[in-house]
Amino acid sequence: MRSKKIACLLAAVLAVASMSAAAGRFAFGLKAGIISANMVTADTDLEWSAVWRPTGGAFVTIPLSEWFTIQPEVIYASKGATYSLTDGTTIFTATVAAPYVDIPILLKMYLPTGSSDGFRPNLFAGPYLGFKAGPGKMKMDIIYGGQSDSSEEALTSLKKTDFGVVLGAGVDMPMGRTMLTFDIRWTSSLSTISTEGDDTKNKGWTFLLGIAFN
Repeated sequence: MRSKKIACLLAAVLAVASMSAAAGRFAFGLKAGIISANMVTADTDLEWSAVWRPTGGAFVTIPLSEWFTIQPEVIYASKGATYSLTDGTTIFTATVAAPYVDIPILLKMYLPTGSSDGFRPNLFAGPYLGFKAGPGKMKMDIIYGGQSDSSEEALTSLKKTDFGVVLGAGVDMPMGRTMLTFDIRWTSSLSTISTEGDDTKNKGWTFLLGIAFN
């Protein structure tokens, strides 16, 4: 199943690349930012809270027309979440860190502004395929009776891949032969990331600033 998903994503990239190769207007860029990562587990009383972590990666823009662009990306993100339980004077906190390399393929639609300065707001959407980039870990902290204790263990209950959707908005600002980009995006798994039968999904908001070179 994983190989079929990879093949579909690669086929999509190659198809749109062949459509715009003659135009010669490809651009390569780098971006970095921060992710508010969270998880949701359905049908349980477990309520996760978001954690803030750095993220970043590379992207290629492939113009289809004046108003539409395909943008494949490779993004590293340490996903996860945290939750706390309080029982009297005892406080237990568990924090999950799960590193992924995501490969989104985004369709960007530029919005008309009537401006001649090149300022280009846009909306975008597309699927992503994520690969677990390490075993991940869960850190557990407990405070009781004025004392504290911490422990850490490998996270073995995550699937090797994650498949989901990206929705967002941004702006491109041309500056000569370079272009500054900023976007805000929401991501969500479309199927469970857990191997233990529960319905747990990655979710998060990401803020990215990037630069592209024509």
